[in-house]
Amino acid sequence: MPLVQITMLAGRTADQKRKLVQRITDAMEQEAGARRDAIVVTFNEVSKESYASGGVLMADKNK
Repeated sequence: MPLVQITMLAGRTADQKRKLVQRITDAMEQEAGARRDAIVVTFNEVSKESYASGGVLMADKNK
C-alpha cells in the first residue's frame, strides 16, 4: 500500500486537492505499478507560522 504524504501551506481548495490526488494516483499507478485502490494520499496542511524556508518563517516573508 503506497502512502504519499504531502506537506504544504494551508489554503488550497478542495478542488485543487482533488486534482492533485488524481494526478499523484495516476503517476503512482503508471510509474510504480501500484494498484489504484491501494494508493493512499494524505495532506498535512500547516500554517505560515509553522513553516519556514531559508531560515525564515513563511509568515515573515514579503514583509
